[in-house]
Parts: sequence; structure tokens; C-alpha cells
Amino acid sequence: MAKVCIICGQEVPHGRMVADDAVIRSIRWAKQSLHIAKNNTLVVCEKDLEAHKKKRQGYERNLAVYIVIAGIVLVLLVLLPIFTTGFSLYAVLVGLLFAAILVLMPVITSHTPALAEAQKTPPAGKKAAGKEAAGKKQVKKK
Repeated sequence: MAKVCIICGQEVPHGRMVADDAVIRSIRWAKQSLHIAKNNTLVVCEKDLEAHKKKRQGYERNLAVYIVIAGIVLVLLVLLPIFTTGFSLYAVLVGLLFAAILVLMPVITSHTPALAEAQKTPPAGKKAAGKEAAGKKQVKKK
């Protein structure tokens, strides 16, 4: 399998691996079902690491904004009918559909997967706290 950079699209000899998340798995499944899969290994080449980082941050920011907007739309479509005419199941279903579409928009249009190594490293604060707690437990009493 060839290693292909997801930013520049070039075949590269080495690079940082991309995490195999749900979006990547579903794209691979669809392509394999249609028999058009190339089964490339997705990487980010060293020269595009900074560009990937910026795209990933933009994607995460857009996703957060769309989730907030979807929540507001859902709350409005549930509460407004209650205050005006009473509970409406139709409004709740339309609100859920709208919210789902709003959350899927950035995923469909600008998904940038995380790097595999970035997902496996634990947060620095939790690792250090765990070592301190373990050190306190091992104190011997005389």
C-alpha cells in the first residue's frame, strides 16, 4: 500500500499516520463496497504538518460552532411551540433533523482527521498527577 499525504495528495515515503476515525472508516467502507478503494495508507508528510495543524484547528472550531447552533435551534424548535400552542412532536422531530444536519455539515464539508500519535498520548496533567499519587502511596512507615 502506498503512503499518501492527505494535505498535498502526493505519495510520500514516510509521514505521520492519520487516525482511522469513524469518518475515514465509513469512506473506506463505501469505496470498498463500490470496488473503487485504493487502500492507501493515509499520512501527513513532514512539510505539511503545520498546514494540517491549522486545518484541524479550523475543523474543530467549526464543529464546535455548528454544535452550539444546532443546540440553539433544537431548543427553540422545542420550546417555542410549548409556549404558543403546546407540545408538538412534529417540532421536536424537525428540530432533531435540523440539528443533525447542522452537526454533519462541517463533517461532510471539511473533515480533517487527527494524527494517530496525537490521540494516543495522555494529557500531561493526568500523567504527572498519577505519578505523584503513586509516590505518596509507597511511603513506608517506620
